[in-house]
Amino acid sequence: MHSTKPAPKKRGDDVRQRVLDAALECFGAFGYDGTSTRAVAERAGVTHTLILYHFNSKEQLWTATMGSALGAYFDAVSENLQNVEQRNAGAVLRTFIEQFVRLSARFPQVHRIMTMEGNQDTSRLRWLIDNHLQNHFTAVRDLIRQGQVDGTVRDCDAARLYYYIIGGGGTLYTLSTEYKELTGRDVFSEAEILRNTAFLYETVFR
Repeated sequence: MHSTKPAPKKRGDDVRQRVLDAALECFGAFGYDGTSTRAVAERAGVTHTLILYHFNSKEQLWTATMGSALGAYFDAVSENLQNVEQRNAGAVLRTFIEQFVRLSARFPQVHRIMTMEGNQDTSRLRWLIDNHLQNHFTAVRDLIRQGQVDGTVRDCDAARLYYYIIGGGGTLYTLSTEYKELTGRDVFSEAEILRNTAFLYETVFR
């Protein structure tokens, strides 16, 4: 019987992922302007030349970093958001909220970066909207509207409720240090994740 072990990752793939992980930390903490490719190289434990070899420029590194991070997010939520018309909209929205809260807890840097970029009229924001945000916003907004028609979701402006969910699901993880200092709670604990999800349920659904 032949072995079916998966082929080991190439060393270049491992290095690239290490760089992307380090870049996510840097862009999340310091923003685009406050991050240098040299700082990312230092955090990743690689040479600056290697960063430029893989990504050419800081802009390409940022795009690759966000593409990787958001790709993992959309892979996680896309299955749930498919064929919504044939399913209970309220149940689909509940699953989406839980997924979003858990992904925000796992990758708080993404919400920090999105918050910073969302306040600037830049080519980076346009890239985010064109490649990721527009379709996601439309899908969730329409899901909210369907839930409102079904009578399971509170009656209000669907776009505003979308941002309420995104803000409520992500902000506590963005401000995790402040939250812990003021409340004494670890927002990344399973108990807090469940409480945050339940609180959104209470305010979103009838």
